[in-house]
Order: sequence, then structure tokens, then C-alpha cells
Amino acid sequence: MLSPCLRRAAPLLAFCSLAFAQTEDDPVVVTASRTEQRIRDAIAHTTVITRKDIQDSQAVDLPTILRREAGVELSQDGGLGATASLFMRGSRSAQTLVLIDGVRVENAASATTAIQHLMLDDIERIEVVRGNVSSLYGSGAMGGVVQVFTRRGSGTPAPYGEVTAGSRDTYKVLAGYGGEFGDTRFNVSALRLDTRGFSAIDPRFAPVNPDDDGYRNESITASIAQRLGRNHELGARFLRTRTKTDYDDPFAAPTSLQTADQDLGMAQLYWDARFVERWKSRITASEGTDYRTDFLDGGFFSSSNTRNRQLMWNNDMTLAPAHVLSLAAEWLEQVLDSSFAGRQKRHVDSIRLGYLGRIGAHSLQVNLRNDRYSDFGDADTYFAGYGFDLTDAWRLTASTSTAFRAPTFSDLFGFPPFSFANPALRAETSRTYELGVQWASAGHRVRVVAFQTEYKDEIAFDFVTLQSQNLAKAKVDGVETSYGGRLAGIDLTAAFTVQDVVEQQQGGPELPGLRRAKVFGSVTAFRSFSNWRLGAELLSSGERPDVDVVTGQRLSNPNPGYTVLNLLAKYQYNKNLFFAGRLENALDEDYQLSSGFKTAGRGLFLTAGWQP
Repeated sequence: MLSPCLRRAAPLLAFCSLAFAQTEDDPVVVTASRTEQRIRDAIAHTTVITRKDIQDSQAVDLPTILRREAGVELSQDGGLGATASLFMRGSRSAQTLVLIDGVRVENAASATTAIQHLMLDDIERIEVVRGNVSSLYGSGAMGGVVQVFTRRGSGTPAPYGEVTAGSRDTYKVLAGYGGEFGDTRFNVSALRLDTRGFSAIDPRFAPVNPDDDGYRNESITASIAQRLGRNHELGARFLRTRTKTDYDDPFAAPTSLQTADQDLGMAQLYWDARFVERWKSRITASEGTDYRTDFLDGGFFSSSNTRNRQLMWNNDMTLAPAHVLSLAAEWLEQVLDSSFAGRQKRHVDSIRLGYLGRIGAHSLQVNLRNDRYSDFGDADTYFAGYGFDLTDAWRLTASTSTAFRAPTFSDLFGFPPFSFANPALRAETSRTYELGVQWASAGHRVRVVAFQTEYKDEIAFDFVTLQSQNLAKAKVDGVETSYGGRLAGIDLTAAFTVQDVVEQQQGGPELPGLRRAKVFGSVTAFRSFSNWRLGAELLSSGERPDVDVVTGQRLSNPNPGYTVLNLLAKYQYNKNLFFAGRLENALDEDYQLSSGFKTAGRGLFLTAGWQP
């Protein structure tokens, strides 16, 4: 059943044969198993975007840097700050979970996170895990998990900052201070970004106001951790992002002005404890919020406010060297206050059991989870994965897993008069099978994974009934690869994905999944010359089916494929001061990520920065 994808993967396999001369670091990750492990030992396909990767890219926001990841696609309704949707392994945007330091900051109406407002200056690292991991994270983790870790302090306390200016009257100012005083580690930063932007909707698709759609983002992050002896640590983390976005609405009058004020927040308190040598415990209390208010011609139009409160108690017990048993209890309360759907509330009680172990060349990961929802009952999920080391460099992996997604409040109750309630909706479930091969040596790694996911009762909006409906069929199969290493002094990363996404409404034909390509990939290359670091990013995608921006009906012709080139340069003037430049969309490619919506043309952005 994977044969069509395997045929398309021939260039990928040829690429991999060239990649086997590389090396790469072997960082510790936590998202793939919720237990610390080396990335080369993770059974789920996992990659890490480090702080150095973020600095090299000179990208501003989270969607920009995620586009170069294997298995990851994005659509966006315009420029900076416009609504972005994340697709992993051919799943829908509501089927991928985004966490900030382990905290859900999702909109309870749509089950998506406003990733377009997460600025990379606030982020220390990003872990991307592909595939069903509901047995670790609960509802929504069907296509995978993206976990963002905010910046931490380290070393001698010192200030840092950047000033950026560029095309479309864009400017950004960042200031921060962080480090360690004895047993105290801290970091605090503040950022403001403004851009004039461009008119989001192409007038060939809908008659809208041709004015530029600007964007403003003001963010504050802070963290503090206090070690209490050898076995305990108390800490707190905080993020607050306030934004103002101008946007185009194809249903409004051609002279109308639409704006949205959005406020994302994350606050977390935690206690890490090691009561005995073999028992590590973490208790976390957190809250994630997403408050949005929309305005039409300066007057109130709508509001949607979500609060996610979480309590978690995670315990890792070392049974023997290389054998860890995990037991966790979680509680989640979601509250939505919407001008359309009114006030809705649910709570979820969860229990999770996990095992991670190794015997010689064999490794095993097993996770079991039960989620009990106040509004639709129980859901049980599992993950069973096996890894076998053929040699020190070669490794085979296999896994099977199940996942689920609870209907959102908008799925169940609609947004009259734009959509209507369907209280009979069933929760989505899925089952995934994976086979993978990895080569890692002297710090270099390439991984190829074949996967197949079958969904049952997948939820999609029906533009005929104006309701969310359970589909008759949904299925994805594909092959993805990721690579990182150094060749002839050049730091290289690459990703390539081929996939078939099929969906079928009740009584309808099988159709390709919307806004998901059959083939896409990326290559990034950087090289240092004395005080200079030069780089390039190449992003490419095949054609993608889409719907009309006004009617919502499927287009007869898909969005064409595209290839985008970004050029980057950085000059390190001394150990602290640097200057950098990013030529974005260097070839001025005219393309769309969402039908009817423009993307940014060629733009130049210059930065001066100070770093410890």
C-alpha cells in the first residue's frame, strides 16, 4: 500500500546514500517519550531545532522555521501575523498538538494554536515529533507534536538584544537579560515587532480593501529556577504575547477594515524532586490562554476567549540501568467564552503509564493512556515501539499506535449563523504503523520512515450542511526523511516527504486532502569563513488541492507548486557584536499557501545584535 510513495521516494533514497558521510550532535530530547533520552535512541521520528539553528535562519516567527521540517506543511492567510495552519504527516491542522513548555495554549473552539504569534526570539529550542503520540499527550496528537521551549538563563548574567529593520516598513527590537547567580537561574526578555505588511487577498479572487494589512507583536518572556540542594528545584515560566493584526475578509464590503486583537499567555509553576535516587518526580501547575477580539470598521464584531488549566504529576522510576517506568496523572480544564457559541466548559482526567528500556541491541517503548472527558466519555490509546541496533551506526525501528481527538466546541455547537451545531459528532480515532531506518555516526544522522495512518470518524466541515461531519474515510501513507550533518565544511540539513492523503465524505468520492502536497522538501546550507557565516535555504512543494476563498467549494485546479530561496549572511564584528542580513524569497517567487491569499515577495531584512 506504500508503493506509490516508495516510487516517488527514489530521489530521497539516492540523497540518503550521499548523506552517509556526515556527523551531527546527539542532543537529549524529552518530547518523544516524556522521558529524557538521546535523540538517536528515540523510536518516534524526532528532530530538534536548536537556538543556533534559529539564529542562523534569522527567521522571525515559528511558522517560518517549521516549513523546513520533514513531514511538516503550513498554510497562511497572508503575511506576518495572519492565521497559520500546521499540517503534520498529512493530518489536518486540528490533529497536531503544539505545546509551550508542555502547556496547551490552544483555542478550544478550533483545537489549533496561534503559532503565527510565537516569535523565535522567545524560543530556546523546538522538538518536533511525528506520528501518533496521543498515548503521551492525549487529544489532538494524531499527526504529531511540536513542543516549544522558552529561553533559559545560563552562565554569567549578561544582557542581549537585537534591532532589525527591513522591507514593508518592518522593524523589531529585542532586549533581554539572563544567567545564573549561584543556585538561581533566570532569564527575562521583551520584544516589539511592527510591519506594514501587504494586502492579504489577491483581488483576482475576491473584491476586498486593497490597503496594506499590518501587524504588531509585543511579547514578554521570563523564567526563574531555584535549586534547593542536590535533589530539588522550584521554577516558574511565563510568556505573554499581545498582537494587533489587520486582515482581509472576503465576505466583507470592499471598503471595510478588519482587525483582530489577540493575547496569548502561558504561566507555569513546577517542582522537580528526587525523593530517592531511583525516583524522579515533577509536579506542574499551568495555565494557557488565547483571547481574541475581532473588529469591523472599528466596532466590535466577535470574541473568542479560551483558558486551559492543567495539573500534572509525572514520576519516572529507574527499575534497573536502562529501564525506566513512568506513571503520571493529569487534569485539564478547558473553558471557552465566545460571542457566537456562548460559554462552554469541559474537564479531562488522565492517567498515563509508560516504559522505556534497553537490553543490548534491543530497545522498547510502551505507553498506555486513558482520558476521561466530562462531555463524551473515555478514550484509551497506546504506543508500542521497537528499535534494533544492527551496528553502532545503523538502527531499525518499528511501531504501532492509536490516537484520538475530541470534537471541539465549534464542532459540537457551531457558530450561528455561519455554522450550526452537530451534537451527534463522534470523536476521531486513528491507528498508525511505522517502519524506519537510521544511520548515525560521529554526530551525523539521517533517518527514513515509512508510515501509514487510517482515521475513523475524522471530523471535517461540510459547506453544504454548514456543519462539522464525521467522514466516511480518511487515510495517509507516506515516506519522510530528515538529515543533518557537515560535508566539506558546510553545515547541512535536509528534509524530503512523499505522501498520499485521501479523504471521503459520507456518500462522496475519495478526494486528495486539502492544502497537503504529495511531495515537498527543503535543504539548508551554512558555512563559516573567518568572521562571516553565509547560508541559504531552499523550500519546495508540489501542487496542493484547495477551496475557493469565497464559496468554500473545492477548486478544479490545485494551487501550483513552488520553490522559494532565502539567502543569509552574518558578520561577527567581535565576541559580542554582530551584523546580519536575510534576503527572503530571493527569486521573488509568486505563490500561495492558501488559495486566494498572497505571500510575501522579495524582502531584505538587516539586523544588528549583541549577545553574551
